[in-house]
Amino acid sequence: MTEETTQESVPRLPTRLERYRIPLGLLVLVLALRPVVSSDLLLGYNAIASKMLIMMLFVAGFNLLFGYTGLLSFGHAMFLGFGLYIPAIFVSNGPGLLPAGGGVTFLFGVALAVAGVAAYGYLLGRLIVGMGEIYFALLTLAFSQAIYFIVLRDPAGLTGGSNGLTQGTLPAFVEQTRGEIAIEAFGQSLDWYWAVALVFLVGMLALWQIVRSPFGRSLVAVSENEQLARAMGVNTTRYKIWSVTFSGIFSALAGVLLMIQSSGAAIENLSVFTSGDTVLMAVLGGVNYFFGPVVGAFSWLFVEDFLTGFELWQFPLSELTLVTVDLSDILVYWQFLLGALFVVVVLTAPEEGIWGYLSSVAEWLRTKLTEVIG
Repeated sequence: MTEETTQESVPRLPTRLERYRIPLGLLVLVLALRPVVSSDLLLGYNAIASKMLIMMLFVAGFNLLFGYTGLLSFGHAMFLGFGLYIPAIFVSNGPGLLPAGGGVTFLFGVALAVAGVAAYGYLLGRLIVGMGEIYFALLTLAFSQAIYFIVLRDPAGLTGGSNGLTQGTLPAFVEQTRGEIAIEAFGQSLDWYWAVALVFLVGMLALWQIVRSPFGRSLVAVSENEQLARAMGVNTTRYKIWSVTFSGIFSALAGVLLMIQSSGAAIENLSVFTSGDTVLMAVLGGVNYFFGPVVGAFSWLFVEDFLTGFELWQFPLSELTLVTVDLSDILVYWQFLLGALFVVVVLTAPEEGIWGYLSSVAEWLRTKLTEVIG
């Protein structure tokens, strides 16, 4: 093999960066998110950053089903609920359910939540994926509401009913001091944000491997033209069932993190509003893109926290203020403002979203720069 052949066989740096742009983008996101959103110019506190990562993972799991498979779920909060309630039930009830240490009890609850949501998602998929897209959406809503009302009835005093589970739900290795959470393990203390970031990276990279695998490409084929995929020998029903299963697992994983983040399980997280917000986040960000749900979840939570606390607009932003405008009476309707943006996105590019627009602008700028430099 000649030197020239060897150089041609080794990918150039831009090619490698392009190939691994998703992992690199996720790493940059994790490193930059908390310093940016917790700055005094924006949200000003740290806890929102870890919640953003949790919701990004949840919406990305939902988008595996919606964006890649073409199945719309109106009840995806039920999968989140597995991760929320099962570990919380085991930890809060302690020795009554499992005579072991708090950490072991929590890990057993997490394992049971993942196994339970996998079995439930698989059986639910077998039951409803063959009934058509409209019926699938409505049946997921129906099953989600059934689970919601079961939890609300507080069977055997396990779920806390309308009050949820708020006492004694944190495992022994989780320390909470003045609202700050840390993981204590092997004599070391790990900030909660970095623990969430680690799980987020592992979960998102696993999801990335799924969507770029032959399995993921088959999901896209099923979404784009199911009849053609079936004619080519693809068992579309089986792929849909496994899509529901994997989507549920990622959502339950986000639920476990949310349970620790919130120090318990709240019934509101199982409501139809949570499922509806999930759909809106995915569409707002762009269901055609891997980073679309990430951008959608960030935009939703940022607007929710930033605009509701933004009362006075001052120009310029310095000690010498020339113009002050009171926006408190307008920005309380942040959902209306975000809804208007959602309508614009749906009417102009329903599958592109914010990330699609940003990608188009970046491509246009790159083309112009190439023309100027060339």
